[in-house]
Amino acid sequence: MTNKKNDVQNPFIILAVFCIAILTPNATKAQYSHGGEPMFNHAWPKSDIANVTLPTIDNQELLQQDIDMVKGSHPMRISKAQSVSIDNRTDGTVSVLADGTHVWRIAITSPGAKHMSLDFDRFELPEGATLYIYDATGEFVLGSYIAEDTLEGGRFYTQEIPGSECRIEYHEPANVAGQGHLHLCRIYHGYKELFNTDILGLGYNDSKDPHGESDGNCHINVVCEEGDNWRDQIRSVVCISLSDGTYSYVCSGALINNTKKDKTPYILSANHCQEDMTVTRWVFYFNYQTNTCAGRTGVYNQSVTGATIKAKYAMTYGSDFLLLQMNRSVPNSYKAYFAGWDRSNVSSVTPGCGIHHPGGAYKKISIPRSISQGTSGGYTRFWYVYWYSGTSNKGVTEGGSSGSPLFGNNGLIIGQLQGGTSKCNYSNNLPGGYDLYGRMFNSWTGGGSSSTRLRDWLDPDGTNPTRLEGINYDYSPVDIDVAEEERQMLIYPNPSKDRINLKIDEIGRANYRICDLSGRTVCEGTTILTTTAQQINVSTIPAGTYRLQLDCNGHTYSHTIIKL
Repeated sequence: MTNKKNDVQNPFIILAVFCIAILTPNATKAQYSHGGEPMFNHAWPKSDIANVTLPTIDNQELLQQDIDMVKGSHPMRISKAQSVSIDNRTDGTVSVLADGTHVWRIAITSPGAKHMSLDFDRFELPEGATLYIYDATGEFVLGSYIAEDTLEGGRFYTQEIPGSECRIEYHEPANVAGQGHLHLCRIYHGYKELFNTDILGLGYNDSKDPHGESDGNCHINVVCEEGDNWRDQIRSVVCISLSDGTYSYVCSGALINNTKKDKTPYILSANHCQEDMTVTRWVFYFNYQTNTCAGRTGVYNQSVTGATIKAKYAMTYGSDFLLLQMNRSVPNSYKAYFAGWDRSNVSSVTPGCGIHHPGGAYKKISIPRSISQGTSGGYTRFWYVYWYSGTSNKGVTEGGSSGSPLFGNNGLIIGQLQGGTSKCNYSNNLPGGYDLYGRMFNSWTGGGSSSTRLRDWLDPDGTNPTRLEGINYDYSPVDIDVAEEERQMLIYPNPSKDRINLKIDEIGRANYRICDLSGRTVCEGTTILTTTAQQINVSTIPAGTYRLQLDCNGHTYSHTIIKL
């Protein structure tokens, strides 16, 4: 690795440059952010930043491997991992600002990469420290990240970053200088384009069955008029990037509602997306779609990282479903929709639509010609979905669409994609074919245990409904038993000017939101509750009376707070 350089420059010059940097227009923000701005690559010359160049990876060789890969052995691959050892205490460049803030920076290049993502196996940030990660232009920015963003086991990882070069910029205030410790252990080299509708450009002619590669131009962007009746449902669908420490893959899924309507961030997808691997990282992309109907560019900067598997049921004996719970709530700024569901035991359904990310591409919508239950053996656990063929095309699915939701005409999820024969060049270079979707009816009771069925998670109180409507991101439940929960949580000082302390019998990651008296969310985030630190920062919200709701370990607590 490059030797670390202690570059103490003229503090007045550095402070002036920093002021210019923070006054530039906001760059594209992605993943969770706690505000602030990095100094960007134009604040200091590139020559002042240590650079690490990784060994070259042969993109074409990996693409050929995908062509030769036995079908069903993996979901759709998009990147390959390279092991590294990059440490803020031994590598990179350190500069000191006029106020004593230490700024550590390093540039990392993976030649020929379409995108990159980073894994930290050590992520120790002291109070007040901030971390930014951005592309070579400084236009695509991740962060700021702070101590509370640390994942289980003291780890951290990022979403994919466009391009073949990224930069890490870590700020430590003078009073904690030298206390933080970052160690980067793995970098994923993206060899397939993720942030573009032209995913491969190799003219693949094979079907999914159940995996494959996006191919053809018959797909319909969700912003087109075909999506006009499905605007809510569209906001529930996510592109999922998952990794096993060696490669990354993509599938699709949907944010799904539960009977508590408490916005627990459950994601419904397909079990085969992760069946034969140990997943080390999950990334969920919201609103990943084009800006216009015919467009080829759009949003890819809203993501959430981290998830836990709650239930799954394989295709061999079940309905090929996977239920995940994201490690943190969905930011209100994403304007997500928690889709409803229908587990009715019927043999056919009036077609609604499928919404998905073929090959990891921008979000698409497909309109089925017919939906009917399989009639023999294990296929009765699946819906057979036939698509319009030839010039009557209304969209199909591809590899990467796996796990995506199938909606009935009532707007409720009735299943998730397992696989099938459909593709854009199904016959005579025209679209067609069919797909199999695991039925919600079968997934509800699954294998008879909480880890193999949806019932325990989507209906935690055992109310046993057949259908449940979806809810919007700004939905406020009216049926929380506040009195019982308040007796279990004390808050002090209350009123408070900046920070409130919690006294609560919980330890671990807690999601919270603060709403004004009209129910509008004014602040939300995640905090780590320990035996010695149970605190929330309220310094950024205006003075007034608010309602705090905190969720930890499946328990919900509420309390009125007053900000001075």
